[in-house]
Amino acid sequence: MRALAVCLGFFLVMLDSTIVTVALPSIGGGTATLQWVVDAYTVVFAALVLAGGSFADRFGARRSYHGGMTIFALGSVMCACTTGGAWLIAGRVVQGVGAAVLMPSSLALIRSTYPEPARQARVIGLWGGLAGVAAAAGPLLGGALLAVAGWPALFLLNVPFAVLVLCIGRGLVDPPRHAGARVDVRGVVTSTCGLALLVAGCIAAHPPLIAAGALVLGLFVLLQYRASKALAEAPATGGRRRPAPMLRPDLLRHRALRATVVTGFALNFAFYGQFFLVTLYLQEHRHLSPLLTGVALAVQAAGAVVGSPFGGWSSHRYDPRATMLVGLLTGAAGFAALGACAAGPLPAVLAALFVVGFGIDTAMTAATSLTLQAAPDGHAGVASGLLNTMRQVGSALGVAVLGAVGAFPTAMLIATGTYLAAALLVALRAGPTRPAADPAGTPVTAGGRAGR
Repeated sequence: MRALAVCLGFFLVMLDSTIVTVALPSIGGGTATLQWVVDAYTVVFAALVLAGGSFADRFGARRSYHGGMTIFALGSVMCACTTGGAWLIAGRVVQGVGAAVLMPSSLALIRSTYPEPARQARVIGLWGGLAGVAAAAGPLLGGALLAVAGWPALFLLNVPFAVLVLCIGRGLVDPPRHAGARVDVRGVVTSTCGLALLVAGCIAAHPPLIAAGALVLGLFVLLQYRASKALAEAPATGGRRRPAPMLRPDLLRHRALRATVVTGFALNFAFYGQFFLVTLYLQEHRHLSPLLTGVALAVQAAGAVVGSPFGGWSSHRYDPRATMLVGLLTGAAGFAALGACAAGPLPAVLAALFVVGFGIDTAMTAATSLTLQAAPDGHAGVASGLLNTMRQVGSALGVAVLGAVGAFPTAMLIATGTYLAAALLVALRAGPTRPAADPAGTPVTAGGRAGR
């Protein structure tokens, strides 16, 4: 039941990133309004997920997980009780805040609740598998609900599941936290504003917004470097609380962590870009109804169901790096097949979709496992937040870039190249997990525990 509690929240987060797409014509209100019904959730989610990881490390992952789930449920009720327009967009913003808080907390709780490697790998497989099912099957479930009820039902669906998570999640084990460190308010503000400007600029194709976002993120990195340097040179003395950088730059000195965050970006860039295009392709070129399109995309969800537990098993049995390579190369083959059979028989397209689903969840489960192994104690939340920040930014950029390409085979070729480039990076840079020193100089072992 604890595994279900920690995985179900992430399932709802990913479900709401895709389920609303089939309901847009029913919601109405103009193209700009409908665009922000989708984008408000994505932008807020991407902008705040790193801050959510920091909050989990500072105040406790279980408290953050339950708080995020509560905020997410309130946002869902707010969406369901509106008639559309600005209030619906506001509800989606609230949902995004809740999602950003609970998502990194869920990974931190998996690490602390299931410290034994084999069981942890199985739970990570379940976590990733449910997320893959949610992302790919959202249109199918949304189409089915629209056939029997109005679009508010898509949001009300979240409420009973949120209540279930809050009821059965009491047994989750909190990881170590830094309760005495002060909150990095400047880091939260600069990272949130920078990512919001960057993602919104990419979605709107507005270069000044993109430039502003890059500048603010540069300021964020500078502030984090200075705070980390102060932490290393002046540890806490006399009861005075020391600086608490939200993102430790030394995390990125670990080449395995660098490879996983870049891989997370590549995985979502190609997947969500193709997801957007395949949805249009199936309806506009194959002339499938929204419900049948959802059925076709469920094949991709089936690939995720198989790929995620395989990724968890393989990461434990062999090595996360090797498993990431298998997933990335498999996904690349699936994208190449999608582009090649675009004008061919539908069963070939469905087979390629299955391969893509298998590849992305195999690779993402392995990347998640490696991130948790490499993260130092007390920083699992911010490490997973960094991974998921890159994933969400990749999602937004993937839709913007691949959607702008237009030609389906060309877009699939770009997706293929993205996965192959990530595979090369993993092969060259994601070496075995190595000890890293925290800012105070304490060595950290491969599993993230301080050396003794």
